[in-house]
Amino acid sequence: MTSTFGKNDFHNLDDHNSVEIDMHDDDVNVAPSSSFADYVQNTKRNIKGIDARQLVEQAKFELTDWELTEKRRVLLKAVLGEGLCTFLFMFIVMAVGINNERSETHEGLVMSAISVAFTSIALIYSFADVSGAHFNPAVTFATMVTGKTSFRKGLLYIGIQLAASVAATLWLYAVFPVNRSLTPVDLVVVGLTGGANLANAFFMEFTLTFILIYVIFATAFDQVDTSNEAKITLPDGTVKDSSIGRNLTIYTTNANTKAGFAPFAIGFTLGFLCFLGGSVSGGAFNPARVFGPALVSGKWDEHWLYWIADFLGGTAAGFTQRFFAHKAITNSGQTVATAKAANEKTAV
Repeated sequence: MTSTFGKNDFHNLDDHNSVEIDMHDDDVNVAPSSSFADYVQNTKRNIKGIDARQLVEQAKFELTDWELTEKRRVLLKAVLGEGLCTFLFMFIVMAVGINNERSETHEGLVMSAISVAFTSIALIYSFADVSGAHFNPAVTFATMVTGKTSFRKGLLYIGIQLAASVAATLWLYAVFPVNRSLTPVDLVVVGLTGGANLANAFFMEFTLTFILIYVIFATAFDQVDTSNEAKITLPDGTVKDSSIGRNLTIYTTNANTKAGFAPFAIGFTLGFLCFLGGSVSGGAFNPARVFGPALVSGKWDEHWLYWIADFLGGTAAGFTQRFFAHKAITNSGQTVATAKAANEKTAV
């Protein structure tokens, strides 16, 4: 319900039963020598005739008086898109593992690797222009510390990623029955396996995350504008300030650049990483993948390891790739040749 009570109504009160109230301390008209009884009488006269209904309307108006600007709208869509992307990725990855356990012929690692690879490629292409399709807090954190994503947007992304992971874990109960006294969540909890110790698991997670995020940065950022100023076109055809969408996305799927093939490179990397680490740390390289099942099942064994190792691995990968990277081209639609030509023309 939208109130029709306007801002000017609070300073132009026509109702004779209402008075305007000013709460500034210097307007309190009480003489220093007044007695307490005089003060009470003054106060009564000041508040006499106040319309309580109008005061409630004023408070309601001030609390709800915020405008959904274009910049906020784009950010909101990006955060919600990241939540949906993460939910789908987590659900598919965990559902493949459960389905494999329930089937009579176990396909094992091969099926999991293929599913993860295909899923990530499809989701990156689907959500690249919405949120960037991080679906991994380690990826988001790496973009934050390297300046590719603001800390405000990064924290919103990580929050929605964790919420989506929990939602995807709970959704497993809706689609899978209990199997041999094991709930669906029992089959997707990530933990140390194969007699691995903490050091083994830590360095395994660090290494896997380093590989993943180095590939992401090398393919998605090497020849694109890292400020990522997305142009917002309104229905009437006008183009808004390009800074509105800045730093909301990672992947530029323009075929004229190496970044156009980033979803394939990232997807294949996620696929072959599934062949590594599963027998040591569980092969998570994604804190959100660990968080959802841990929260739902209440099993938090060595949970901290997946955050610290993955964040450190991602940070190291981000700064290492930045050291090797070429200078970013300011227009993601440019090729190296056209960029050089433009620079030469400008120099002349």
